[in-house]
Amino acid sequence: MPYVLGVHLGATVTTAATARRNGGRWAATVPVPLAAGGPVVPTVLCKVQDGSFVAGEAAARQEVDHHEWVARGFTSRLGDDLPLVVGSEFVPAQRLVAAMVEWVSDAVAQRQGYPPEHIAIAHSAAWGPHRVHLVQQALGQLGITDVTMVPEPVAVALDYASKQRVEEQHPLVVANVGGSGFDATVLRRRHRSFEVVGSPLNTDHPSGQDLDDEVFGLVREQFSTQLAALDATDRDHRAALAALRAECVRAKEALSHQAGVSLWVDLPGVRTEFGLSRGRYEQLARPHLERVPELISQAVQSASLRQDDVETIVLAGGTARTPLLKQLVAERLQTPPLVDVAPELTAASGAALAAQQVLSTDTDRGSIAETSVLMRVEGFDAVDDVDDEPKPVERPPIEVEPLPIEPPDETRLKRMKIIKLVAAVVLIALGIVITFMTKDHSITGVVDLLK
Repeated sequence: MPYVLGVHLGATVTTAATARRNGGRWAATVPVPLAAGGPVVPTVLCKVQDGSFVAGEAAARQEVDHHEWVARGFTSRLGDDLPLVVGSEFVPAQRLVAAMVEWVSDAVAQRQGYPPEHIAIAHSAAWGPHRVHLVQQALGQLGITDVTMVPEPVAVALDYASKQRVEEQHPLVVANVGGSGFDATVLRRRHRSFEVVGSPLNTDHPSGQDLDDEVFGLVREQFSTQLAALDATDRDHRAALAALRAECVRAKEALSHQAGVSLWVDLPGVRTEFGLSRGRYEQLARPHLERVPELISQAVQSASLRQDDVETIVLAGGTARTPLLKQLVAERLQTPPLVDVAPELTAASGAALAAQQVLSTDTDRGSIAETSVLMRVEGFDAVDDVDDEPKPVERPPIEVEPLPIEPPDETRLKRMKIIKLVAAVVLIALGIVITFMTKDHSITGVVDLLK
């Protein structure tokens, strides 16, 4: 069956989702496993010998041995005058962005057996028209032209609207604690999509990496001697440090739904476990997460709205799972935030919905959830309106007053008829004389005859 592809190109991780069309019906969006561990892969590229790129976990594994050929953080470098150095080559950021999208598209096409009908890319809210144009140009050079670019907050809002009815002109806030920064955007429901109200707020802090650093800092205090002895030029030491950093990320994510977690520490001279409770982690995370309600309020003010005007706050990104974050937003803003079961996948799902809208026709029907939520019109009985015959409406009597018309002047009409007849007789006689009484039919002959 034909399908569309939604790609969320985050600064630190990338996800994808598809939506299939069977005749006139669209099925619900489905996340696509881009790696053995699930649908989330790091936004990392590694250039190989033939000049192409590998991405995701395969690229991240090469960072220990060939870090000079590995590119990270290129989505935030988009539009910079200076390109990135990958190996011995200068590569513009837009080319790396396009390569990441191409890798995702190829991976999904290989899994599905054929390419998608259309691709929609959920990108950072900080990208303006210039950055979007650069990416579109780079994708076109790779032969990827059927692409729709969607700001990440709009994609998240589309995913939310597919599960919960949103009234026309209804304002809502999408707040995303991403891997490398935070953004908050006020949107308003408009027709089938959303429009941005005010100016999106973007800042480097708080971020998921800030929380990773806090956990890593706690481990570093405990094992400062072993970490200080690591040699950055030693391959095994670099691998041990990367593995420990990955353990800190895993522990942070696990503490969103567990009361405690154990980190495996494998360093030269020590192999042990390190326990971390949620309470201790929240003490470390609180100074960062306390900024989120304040930043959301600033975004609402930029839209010329009061906090009471916004009844819906949607949290996105993996950090949105953190119970402390939801608690702080609810207490400070007096509005319980809404968090999806998989908040890190909502942008990719919304991008797939955007691609679905591009190909939809008036006869297409959405997924089961979307049909019941968006397409149903409450308080309208279609059967009654079709079957009932319209009642005839009696028209009021109309009185028409005749206009006064003056009678024509008969004497004047007779005089005009006589003049016309005389003129016609003269013209006919002149024609007969010219035709039959002269042998010279030139203009000169006619003039001589008239003399």
